[in-house]
Amino acid sequence: MRITNNVLVNNLKNNLSRNIRNMERSQNQLASGKRIGRPSEDPTGIVESMRLASRLRENRIFQENVKDASSWLTTTDEALDSLTIALRRAYELTMQGANGTLSPEDRGTICAEVKQIAEEVGVIANSAHGDRFIFGGTNTKQKTFDGGVWNHNQESIKYEVGVGVEIPVNLTAEEVFVQADVLGTLQKIGDHLEADDAASLGSADIDAIQGAIDQVLACRAKVGASVNRTEMMQTRLAEQEVNYANLQAEVDGVDPAQVIMELKNQENVYRASLAVGARVIMPTLVDFIR
Repeated sequence: MRITNNVLVNNLKNNLSRNIRNMERSQNQLASGKRIGRPSEDPTGIVESMRLASRLRENRIFQENVKDASSWLTTTDEALDSLTIALRRAYELTMQGANGTLSPEDRGTICAEVKQIAEEVGVIANSAHGDRFIFGGTNTKQKTFDGGVWNHNQESIKYEVGVGVEIPVNLTAEEVFVQADVLGTLQKIGDHLEADDAASLGSADIDAIQGAIDQVLACRAKVGASVNRTEMMQTRLAEQEVNYANLQAEVDGVDPAQVIMELKNQENVYRASLAVGARVIMPTLVDFIR
């Protein structure tokens, strides 16, 4: 094969182009922090990287769901705490009202406070998380207790916190208020105080209000268990995110120090190519005439 000046020049141009592409790839890796710029560079690696990226996005959605679930449960626990305080105060007033030495006027004063507590319980029943009423089951857009009527169902609100894993976050008015007849019990206590009926206050009413307190405490225990589970889920999902990120870095990440060294070597090669090219391209007809 006859080697002409054109062959040398074309080979030089091809080599320079290849060196420039190598430098460009290294520069892109440093700028993006990713080893694979195009699928053609590593088809298997890009598929694995995309799979891990999908897992990371999914994990972040699950983490947001856990945060929302935790926030809902916190609102529920605060409402149950207020309800517990109100019912314990009603229990104390019932005990006072059952004292046979009290005058009708004293029981009337106690009755007024019990009625205020009953109104507060109605407000607690309409507790909301954002614009959603927490004790309405899935009927979250309508007041749970409105005009003496309960507007709720017994359906659970569930958050997806993992692949095929859902956790219920709500308690219904049925569990918290209706089963123990909280408002009905307070109404009876008020009626017995108004009627100066110490006997009823000292027997049935005390047992009924204690039963309501026990029911609320059981509901708080249920919420507490759910809170513990969401905290464990938050920890596990955070650990999974780190693991997925590390795996993706192994598949598609770069070592900046190594890439910088490669880039420096490529720059040296490119400069050497230019120096050689200057000698290849230099001769002209004028040079031979001289």
